[in-house]
Amino acid sequence: MTNLNEQDLQKLTEELETVEIPKKALQQARMKAVYQHRLIRKRKRRLYAVVGVAAILLLLFATSIRVSPVFAQAVAKVPGFASIVKMIIYDKGISDVVENHYYDELGIVVTKGDYTLTLRGAVADQSGMTIYYKLESPLDLSGTHITNLTVSQQGSPFGVVDSYTVSQSGKRTVWEDKVEVMATEDLSYDNTTFEFNLELSDTEETMFAVPFTLTKPIEPTKIYELNKSVMVDGQQVHIKELKISPLRAKIQLVADEQNTMQLLHFISVRLIDENGEEWGRPMGSRGSGHLRNGEVTISMESNYFRQPKKLTLVMDKIEALPKGSDYIEVDFEQQKVLYVPSELDIDVQVLSGNTLEVTYPTGDYGLLANIADQEGTDLSQNLIEAHLSREESYTKAISTFDFNHAVNPIRLYIGSYPLYLDGKVEIDIPLNE
Repeated sequence: MTNLNEQDLQKLTEELETVEIPKKALQQARMKAVYQHRLIRKRKRRLYAVVGVAAILLLLFATSIRVSPVFAQAVAKVPGFASIVKMIIYDKGISDVVENHYYDELGIVVTKGDYTLTLRGAVADQSGMTIYYKLESPLDLSGTHITNLTVSQQGSPFGVVDSYTVSQSGKRTVWEDKVEVMATEDLSYDNTTFEFNLELSDTEETMFAVPFTLTKPIEPTKIYELNKSVMVDGQQVHIKELKISPLRAKIQLVADEQNTMQLLHFISVRLIDENGEEWGRPMGSRGSGHLRNGEVTISMESNYFRQPKKLTLVMDKIEALPKGSDYIEVDFEQQKVLYVPSELDIDVQVLSGNTLEVTYPTGDYGLLANIADQEGTDLSQNLIEAHLSREESYTKAISTFDFNHAVNPIRLYIGSYPLYLDGKVEIDIPLNE
């Protein structure tokens, strides 16, 4: 900045005083600015309102597709919406179920006190059953939990409920979800009458016992005996059989005992037909068993209602760790970490005599599987509580266990980690039934 002496400053002041200020124009400019500011703010409010309504409608739209296969099938026929439905529903096999009229519309409504339960529909086959339901109340349901949910037949459990919504967060008056009933053996439908049992944690401990009857004939499972062995990066995998039912396809695998690597998880498993169309693992799907115990059954989308001329099983991205380097060992009595595999980017801290903190790279996998003490006693069901906090790069898991009768040290076996074998499996499946 230029320094002005007293004489120059006086001269500049006199010149400024002679400048005529257009007060009217200035006032108009000020008013115009205020008007434009208000207009912009009003437009923003409208935009936010539109975006908010659109977000709500999209959420309702997505939820309706996920919990109502019939609605999803109808929306998929609207030009431009098929890809959206595919993205939301995550399972092409369910679309085939509806298109082939295999979906049982139930529409059963039962009210108990302040709660109304609707059984919307079901899909059943020899591998299990999926039931779509809705729970409504004028009350805020965010503080209410589902404490028990089973499906029974003549008073006995029918299969095992694999998963259900335990609680919902955020203020809401409607829950909509689906329940998966699983079974290790084929289920019998000689009797097609069932009962949907649901218990709530409200002050009245509300219980529903809703009878329902399936009307669709149960389609038999297609079984393809494979009994083939393949080598992937020096590791042998036995592929026993493929079962395809209306709800899901299942491939049964056995890891060879002589393998030098502990196979953990097959990330990508899919069936491909002669046109290149794929049926893979739907999001959230779970099989049964674990490769650590030698045998696992992997669930996939079903192409049951298709008639492919050719079918190829493709499996790749197979997670594995060297045997002997596939667990964490901790002495909780001495609060010491005894062993952490050097291959893994994880940090393990003992917080107390029964609490462990593990930090590992963030990803779509669960780090730990089985837990056993020094005598080999399975402690996998001894988890009391767990807390997860995720950042962009790392996830921190704090787990508290019941180790009152456990013999230290404790081994926590790795269930999944993103280290893969080099190679993939491709097998042509004979389609002659």
